[in-house]
Amino acid sequence: MAYRFLSKLPEIIGLEEVCSVVVFGSAARPSDFVLGVSDIDVLVLVKKALGKRLHHLDFMGTEVDVVFFTPEELDLLIENGAPLDFMFGYSVILLDRGCLATIRSRPRITEYTRKTLRRSIFVALGLTIENYYLNILRKSASHLYHLIRHLARYLYSLSRDVEDFPVSDEELLSQSPEDLRKLLKRLIEMRRKEINIYELRNAVEESIELITKKLGLEKTGIDAIESLPNKPLTVVACEDDRWLVFHVEISSRTDLKRLKLRGSEAIEIENILCD
Repeated sequence: MAYRFLSKLPEIIGLEEVCSVVVFGSAARPSDFVLGVSDIDVLVLVKKALGKRLHHLDFMGTEVDVVFFTPEELDLLIENGAPLDFMFGYSVILLDRGCLATIRSRPRITEYTRKTLRRSIFVALGLTIENYYLNILRKSASHLYHLIRHLARYLYSLSRDVEDFPVSDEELLSQSPEDLRKLLKRLIEMRRKEINIYELRNAVEESIELITKKLGLEKTGIDAIESLPNKPLTVVACEDDRWLVFHVEISSRTDLKRLKLRGSEAIEIENILCD
């Protein structure tokens, strides 16, 4: 049903410039897709660049993330080593008017690949903790699952062969270090069921331990966030001078306060984003 809906994207979004529609990510890997948790990722190739690259749709309660590129833009991303190219090994082509033939698929691991994967680890950690404090537990567990997948792929990218780059859960489980594999198995199960906050809390703490150990960082734990006077409204995880730190936004009596949590320190900051 989703594929039929998405094959009509040119009419839905009212663009005559669309030349290809491709589903990638877990929606193209049925064994990895979890209804009610997973998003549907869609690549749309257009002949002319659009002002807005990313659009969000809803299909029967499932979020659909649609990203637009021209063939030239996508070709450049692939040349630079974007991890997106590896995802195309599992994809479903819903529409193609000749644009895909112009894309030279040549997956390779570059410094850009590693930087993108490493940055994705921290983005997922911030979203994990943010949803944890919003009490959206399955969504938090899903972000944690993605975090460990990013970490496993990043570690793989440091020294392994491009030909066996892991994409699916099965590939990640077979190629990850033992400590990551054990946690990933648990998270695969957790995002498929209702979970309690204590189970999730333990998984978050274990993930922070793994991140700091594998990336050689000093740790700021979740206890630093719990020591705040109020629950955080926004959480961003960052690297700062070989530390894992959290930038948080909390409500005060008069306005919003932004803090950087580093170890046991809490320092007021102006910008919640990472430097």
